[in-house]
Amino acid sequence: MTTQEASTKPQVAIMNAVHDLPVLVARDAGFFKDEGLDLEFVTTPGMAQITTSHFVKFDSVFDRPLDSVYNEGGIDQYRMCEWGIMKRAVEADSQGLRGRKIV
Repeated sequence: MTTQEASTKPQVAIMNAVHDLPVLVARDAGFFKDEGLDLEFVTTPGMAQITTSHFVKFDSVFDRPLDSVYNEGGIDQYRMCEWGIMKRAVEADSQGLRGRKIV
């Protein structure tokens, strides 16, 4: 059974308080539940953890770690700067990758 099959909840990536503070505060304050959202929060490694291991997790050295986890279905949402997500939304369509959208 794959990770995607095991969980039917939307999966939200969280890395650390520097990058994901709004998500962490909303989770801890119960804002998601207040809105009727039942989410699974997945702790994902940052680039420092990925690049210090002795293997490469992603197929292309140009892929970002969260892009790879997203494309494999391990997470359903992750933070991205506006320009990065626009670029990846176009690339996903042209390269047959899992679709992206700005939310």
